[in-house]
Amino acid sequence: MYYAGLQAKIKEANPLAKFVPCSAHSLNLVGTNAVDCCTQAVLFFNLLQNVYTFFTASTHRWKVLNASVKGLSETRWSARDDACQSLNKNWSLIINALNLINNDDTEKTLTRNEASGILNKLNNLETAFLSIFWGQILHRFNLTSKKLQAVNIDLGVVCELYKSLITYIIDLRFDKNYEYFKQCAIEKSKIKQFQSCTKRLKIRKQFFDEGPSKETTVEYSDFKVKTYFVILDQLRSQLEKRNEKYENLLKNYNFFFKLTEMTSIKVRKNAEILQNEYKDDLSTLFANECVHFRSHLLSIGDEVPKTIQDMCGVLRKNDLIGMYPYIDVSLRMLLSERLSDLAIMNIEFDVTAKIEFDDIINEFATLQSRRKI
Repeated sequence: MYYAGLQAKIKEANPLAKFVPCSAHSLNLVGTNAVDCCTQAVLFFNLLQNVYTFFTASTHRWKVLNASVKGLSETRWSARDDACQSLNKNWSLIINALNLINNDDTEKTLTRNEASGILNKLNNLETAFLSIFWGQILHRFNLTSKKLQAVNIDLGVVCELYKSLITYIIDLRFDKNYEYFKQCAIEKSKIKQFQSCTKRLKIRKQFFDEGPSKETTVEYSDFKVKTYFVILDQLRSQLEKRNEKYENLLKNYNFFFKLTEMTSIKVRKNAEILQNEYKDDLSTLFANECVHFRSHLLSIGDEVPKTIQDMCGVLRKNDLIGMYPYIDVSLRMLLSERLSDLAIMNIEFDVTAKIEFDDIINEFATLQSRRKI
């Protein structure tokens, strides 16, 4: 297969160029895929939007509600977390407001029918379950996404955060967590059965010396298998798929995060692997340089830098680039694949300090004023 896009052109010029998607945006895509993975999930988020649309369509309905509800957003995926939290926080108020509007004879028939339809969808165990379930998941995803957008984050932390979410999702798949969400939903909705609950006839086989076979009716719901497990499995699959890309890029740099914990021999071996990958950028002296840098970090004591950006900062702050030139090159290669413009400007302080920003600001202001005219 032939690719002729920008990545292909860059790869043609430099085969060693690495392409990594934005970690925060990737996490949003994980959630988006999970939301669309099964019917119940799609219906739940449609209901969230319907609740918001119904109450914000009229100032009278908003006054009856006397609470806050949030809507979804196509561009800001974190709005789903806000919508879930507002639904959980104001659950009783929303139910009461819908009942008042539904039973108000002065309301238009169409309005009462809309209120009745939303009320019927809210008054079931599935909706109560998903509101609690999604509320907890989206809150963790939202906070993690904000951390992934931090300027000083590096790929090592990105992988840690993705792995933490993967473990979190795996743990939720255990029956104890399903029963926890179900019990919370029952207490919230006062409903004990799923609407999808069916009755199944169970016949116990009898031995020849026993009486007739006994028939018992067992209530069964496929909500756990067709909704709960499907959402969790989709989340896990997408997280692992996207985390793999970051780990593949990071695998040759991993030793930098454990320099003070590894022996000098292991540091040397890992440095040689990285040097062999970037022979045109890193000298054969790189491995020995890394061993010395390890000793240097050990001599610092408790103030050992924990991130790649911190290591770059130590080299510049203490004017050590002349001592460790190839370590500086290797760290900057990794940082340039992840950091935002502000972070790069911070690292390249010796360059940015010489730039006259007043001229740039004046030029930008002039261009903007011309547009308005």
